[in-house]
Amino acid sequence: MKRMKNRSKILFLLFLAFSIKCFAQQKTADSLKRALKNAKTDSARFVTTFALGFYYLEINRDTAMFYYDRCISVAGKDNYPLDEAAAMSFKSFELTHLGKLPEALLYIQRALKLAGDPMNESKIWNRYNNLSAHKARLTTLAITCHNRGHLMGKAGNTEQQINDYKNAIKLAVEIGAGQLQAAVNMNLADVYQRIDRLDSALIFAKRAELMAKQSNYQEFLGAIYDVTGEVYLKKGNNASALKYFHLGVAINKKQDFLGLLHYDYSDLADYFLKLKQLDSSLYYAKKELEVLHTMGSSENLGNTYERIYKSYRLQGQTDSAYKYQGMALAVKDSSYSTITKSLADFQKLSLKDQLRLQDLEKEKELTQTRIRTYVLLTIVGLFMLLAIIFYRNNRQKQKANQLLHEQKEEILTQRDNLGQALEELKATQTQLVQREKMASLGELTAGIAHEIQNPLNFVNNFSEVSVELLEELKEEAKAGNKDDVISIAGDLTQNLKKINHHGKRADAIVKGMLQHSKTGGGSKELTDINNLADEFMRLAYHGLRAKDKSFNAELVTHFDTRLPKANVVAQDMGRVFLNLFNNAFYAVNQKKKTADESYKPEVTVTTTTEQGQIIIAVKDNGNGIPDANKDKIMQPFFTTKPTGEGTGLGLSLSYDIVVKGHGGNITVDTKEGEFTEFIISLPNN
Repeated sequence: MKRMKNRSKILFLLFLAFSIKCFAQQKTADSLKRALKNAKTDSARFVTTFALGFYYLEINRDTAMFYYDRCISVAGKDNYPLDEAAAMSFKSFELTHLGKLPEALLYIQRALKLAGDPMNESKIWNRYNNLSAHKARLTTLAITCHNRGHLMGKAGNTEQQINDYKNAIKLAVEIGAGQLQAAVNMNLADVYQRIDRLDSALIFAKRAELMAKQSNYQEFLGAIYDVTGEVYLKKGNNASALKYFHLGVAINKKQDFLGLLHYDYSDLADYFLKLKQLDSSLYYAKKELEVLHTMGSSENLGNTYERIYKSYRLQGQTDSAYKYQGMALAVKDSSYSTITKSLADFQKLSLKDQLRLQDLEKEKELTQTRIRTYVLLTIVGLFMLLAIIFYRNNRQKQKANQLLHEQKEEILTQRDNLGQALEELKATQTQLVQREKMASLGELTAGIAHEIQNPLNFVNNFSEVSVELLEELKEEAKAGNKDDVISIAGDLTQNLKKINHHGKRADAIVKGMLQHSKTGGGSKELTDINNLADEFMRLAYHGLRAKDKSFNAELVTHFDTRLPKANVVAQDMGRVFLNLFNNAFYAVNQKKKTADESYKPEVTVTTTTEQGQIIIAVKDNGNGIPDANKDKIMQPFFTTKPTGEGTGLGLSLSYDIVVKGHGGNITVDTKEGEFTEFIISLPNN
């Protein structure tokens, strides 16, 4: 399992930016202890004790928890729930990194409950600079969400970890905490690089760097640079990776952030191991070990020994290699046992489970005496029961065997029936998919027919006029009216040019449609997305108009003229656009039937580029999608249209084309009664 990095030093710096203003200039434990000794009020004692907990955050976790326990006691006694929540949050943080996950969960859940209650804003000690009570509570809640994200990561619940980090970002944005936004974006980048979503990781890393610089709080840039280097290393950009690793070392050494510096050294050691530069890898692995010894920390010590072992082994120094291999195995074996037990306990226990177990323990003590009283009677009764069971078992054994045989036969019959039902279901599904394709083809054909009809009307009209002019020409020629002959000939020339022009227009439409309807190899090619979207928007509109002459809607386009061409299968993307536009026109048409006269149907398509992606948005001002249906619309065969008007496969096929066929994404934003907007993102290759 890849190690999960602890960038907790950032949290220390970050939280100090919001709190403990009376000790902002004090740097040493001695000065804080003297201040604690001289504190006259519980408020002063709490703030000073909290500062001591921060001081020992990465130096000695047990000492830090000692001070957090005192904070919890003081805040609880004086009924200051937000301060109690802050101390619980950071005690959970320390328990998480000590591997005591069930206990960490207990404290973080209590902290979330206290910080999440708006009623607790009424009492809080003045630890925050220039923040209202409301923002102080949201700050505590944001940091607690952040800390729970660390806990979920340690427990292997990456999805919940990402959710917690994103909730922390929302709160940080609400209170305008740029430092916290930078820290959480950095941790999101770290999570995404560990699960190999490298593009997302790089976006969040760059966002963290920008937020750190904009908030003029750059002390933890070293950690951000370290994450950025890891992303570049995974992407194969070794030069950029090395550059960012060295930037991280420089900043963390300058700030004396040992808790982060040892990760810089570990990344550099891994980097040079990968390149077989063994002297450099050994140098940085030993630097990492030196930092861990200075900190007095055993966290990730096994990985450090393993890097030294690999460097010695590749250099051929077998004695040194075996020495560090043994040390690595010993540390990892001990750590693995602890982590395994902790994770098992974490999965079994939640806060409710722990409280329930406490109640069961009390109940056990109350009933223990009673149980002893009935032990002898129970034993006698057990022997009697066993005798009865043995007797009945002998009589029922044959019946049981017969029943098992009958059940086996029934299962085999059900299996055959299920197999037949599955084949029928597959056949039905194939028919429905074909029906969806034919329905799309019918709508496409109606649109093409309308597009071609206009130029054909021009050709027919100008041809009829030209025939009349030719008759007139003959008459004027017989009469010898030379000037009139020349004038009529000029009109004929203009008519023929117009016939030629509109004939070529019809030819271009047919060729364009044939190009989009190719069913050959389905190969990708560079395609103008603006033109493709515009064509299928008009085709869908005219297709609906062919069915319902009374239908009208305003077509609005916002095309980015600098949009690069996309490498897509044009005919497949055309099907996606056709489906989205058909749905949009259907939605506004349905709303038109029930709305008042002020309602104007409108369908909008917008294209742009954003963070390396080509974005196409199709929006209508129809009735929107109910919340109950939002999670179902991409499911095959789900439809809200009346029977016979839809198969429920359009959006499912569109999802497969965009996501599976082109590596993109398709999402929906909607508000019931107001609008629906489908957003397609495609890689800008």
